[in-house]
Formats: sequence, C-alpha cells, structure tokens
Amino acid sequence: MRYNQGNENPRSRTERKEPAPMKKLHLIMNPNAGTRQGRRLLPDFVSVFNRAGYLCSVYLTEKRGDAVEYTREQTGDADLIVACGGDGTLNEVITGLLQGGRKAPVGYIPCGSTNDFATGLGIPKQPLKAAEAIVEGGSCMLDVGLFGRDRYFSYTASFGAFTSVSWSTPQNVKNVIGHAAYILEGIRSLADIRPIHMKITADGQEYENDYLFAAICNSTSLGGVLKLADSQVHMNDGLFEALFIPFPPDLIVLNQILNALRTYHYDHPSLHFLRASSFTFEGDPEVKWTLDGEEAEGAGVIEIRNIHDAVRIRRATVKLPECR
Repeated sequence: MRYNQGNENPRSRTERKEPAPMKKLHLIMNPNAGTRQGRRLLPDFVSVFNRAGYLCSVYLTEKRGDAVEYTREQTGDADLIVACGGDGTLNEVITGLLQGGRKAPVGYIPCGSTNDFATGLGIPKQPLKAAEAIVEGGSCMLDVGLFGRDRYFSYTASFGAFTSVSWSTPQNVKNVIGHAAYILEGIRSLADIRPIHMKITADGQEYENDYLFAAICNSTSLGGVLKLADSQVHMNDGLFEALFIPFPPDLIVLNQILNALRTYHYDHPSLHFLRASSFTFEGDPEVKWTLDGEEAEGAGVIEIRNIHDAVRIRRATVKLPECR
C-alpha cells in the first residue's frame, strides 16, 4: 500500500511524457563529389533529418574505400543509412552494407556529376529535396549485382569503349560540361580502342565475338551513352538488362551503331540486347571494367550474378515501373 505525503493528490499532478527516443541515422558523405554542394548543404541535411526524429551521425570520406569500411564496421546500430555524393559513394555504401550483413534501408542524396542511379529511381536531382524525400517518401527493394567474389554494383558493370571514361575524365571537366564530358572523352578514345574478344554466357545462352562495348545494367541511364525507357527496366525483377556491341567491321557500321545508340534503337542488328540473371565472361584478364563509374580489375573468368531484393532503398513516392 502506498501513502501520499501531506494532502497531495497524485492525479492532480501534471503527467510528464518522456520524449520518444530518436532513431539513429548515419550520413556518409563524399565532401569532394561534383561541385561540392553536399558539403555546403550539410547543416541543412542534418536539420531535415533531426526534424524527422533522427539523431544524425556524419562521416566524411577522405579516400576510396572509406565508405565501404565505415558502413561495414560502424553502422550496426543504424535505423537508416544515407549516402551523399556520386554513384561511386552509393556503390561503396551498398558494398559495405552487404559485406557487413546490415539490413537498414539506404537513402541517397545525389551530388555527383551524372547520378545515373538517382535518375533511374526518380530521386530528386536537387540535394535538399532528395534529403526530404528520404524521410517523407516511400521505399522499395532493389536488386544488386555481385561481380566476382566480393565486388558489388548497384546499376552497371561494363567494359570497352566509353567504359574508362567515368574514372579517367578529370573532375573539373565533368563539373563544367556534365554528361557531355563522358561522351566527348569516349569519342576521343575510339581512335585507340581495340576489339575485346570475349565469350559470354547469359543464363545458359552463349555469345562469343570481338566486342566494342558490353554493359550489364539495372538502370535507365549509363553515363549519357546508354538510355533505356522506364518500361524496359525493372530494378527488382531479378534480371539485368544487357547490351553487347560487336566490334564494327568498318566505319559505316560504326556510324550505324553510334546512330542507333543516339536514337535508343537497341533492336539494331549490330546490337545484342537481352535480359538475364547471371553472366559468365571468359577472356583477357587484363580487360578493365567499370562498376558504377569506378575502375575494377578484370580476370580470365568473371561471374556476375543478380542478388534479388538485396537492399531497401528510400525514394520519392512517385510510382515508377522499374521499382514496384
């Protein structure tokens, strides 16, 4: 039995409610991405997340691989992980997430030069609006590609012409002319391009040829060079879209190929467009690959596999056919 001191009535006291505990958010930022607008808007991002009930921890990357390590080792308590930077930053966050066995959803604030992945998902191009969409919008599951044993990509793996452009074009050039930088640098490299002989197996179907370019995609855009209609791409159907371009025998065919790419006619007889969930590439181990705009080493045999519904991605509420 409880006794009250004096004449105090416990029911007359104002009841105090403890504030709800704040959810934990890890914001992983590449401060040098694009024109560095992410760094300038950092206080605004934190304010958006605080108002939505998140306690925000900020980590600024200094070199390649930092976001992988931080996500893998330091985000076990996260309710939400946000990547702020270019597509390469998002790639590192997703890689660390999968390597660490994390299950927290991922948000993306695009601040890079091309932001192909954000375009495909309908994430706002304006960074502050993208931050607001993370806390106010919805989410969907996303397929991720496994490249070899332990490399991942969220939207593309490619080799050949235009492939090295993403990581060889100087950042200041990208800042000035954006997508055009990729195309111009790619055209300049055609004079030095060599045919790449590759045997490709896609879900049991074999293709063997000398190739100009090949890409495995889970996006509607690839650096301004490849553009797919929204109706052609579904980002969580367990399949990748693949484009293989055999090396042209002469300049006439090369011009036909470039015109088909410019006009998005992937049914051209000089192009092979298909969908599959797994691929095996057998060829020269010295061939360089690009994963989400970052350079990757090749191998004599490379397996690429679709990991279905690997990551939950936060995005705007707009309903898109590729992410249902």
